[in-house]
Amino acid sequence: MQNETKRMSKAPKYFRWIAWGITLLAYAYLAYRLLTYDSWGELASNLRDADAAAWLCGLAALLLMPLNMLLEAWRWQFLVGNLPLREAHRQVYFSKMAGQLTPYQLGEYPARGLLMADRKWSEILSLGVVGSMTMTLAIILVGMVPLILWVGEDRWTPQWGTIGLLVLAAVALTVALPWLLRRWVTVDSRMLFGSLGQSVLRYLCWCVQLALVMRLFGLSFSAGWLIQIPVYYLLITIAPSTSVVELGVRGATAIFVFGSAEATLAAALLWAINSLLPMLIGTFVRKNAK
Repeated sequence: MQNETKRMSKAPKYFRWIAWGITLLAYAYLAYRLLTYDSWGELASNLRDADAAAWLCGLAALLLMPLNMLLEAWRWQFLVGNLPLREAHRQVYFSKMAGQLTPYQLGEYPARGLLMADRKWSEILSLGVVGSMTMTLAIILVGMVPLILWVGEDRWTPQWGTIGLLVLAAVALTVALPWLLRRWVTVDSRMLFGSLGQSVLRYLCWCVQLALVMRLFGLSFSAGWLIQIPVYYLLITIAPSTSVVELGVRGATAIFVFGSAEATLAAALLWAINSLLPMLIGTFVRKNAK
């Protein structure tokens, strides 16, 4: 009994060491991204040419970042249950660091577990799977009709068959979550559909931000964006990537979908707003587990 008590008392300190390690790696990653980005001149040139309305749109996109993070904290609070929204917010900001350091941002949910000493890892990771899959499913469901319309514009290639299989696999896996995770956590229809609805709201926030940032770079608002923006998010979601090359994937996808170099810059800036900026903020959150 004494050994168990001693082990539990050391766990928070052990977790803090890991948390500080993640923080140091996050700063190293941030420095790497800033040093290796080769479009600073083009970015500065476009921003110098922006008019007042464009700058207001850019400011609005920046101000939507806290709302984006709040929606994710709300999603996490809903999945975990007995968790104050303020604490969920703290965990979400901290987890952005680990997410940027791992492929497909798989480190986000384990990082949140580091700040929850009183919860089982199996439960946290299972809830993380639910959160990831409902977010992916939201992007797929909203993006499928725009994708069909976009492909219909003489863009059909053999790769779309692979995309179709990946989409079907994502939907099937999400539907199977209650059975797959039943050993570690109870997943019912309320949890799945509730998280899915919250994911759609966060996804819509991303879409509005992308439109605003593209306007910042001189692109005029277009009805075609109602198709192109969901297609862009769908493609970057199912495209294989790691954090090191994620910016390149987003840029290449943006120019492929929108056909504009300015869209590539917009994708890069939005990635910095929604990923690097929260990661930087996350380095200042308390590292103690609760």
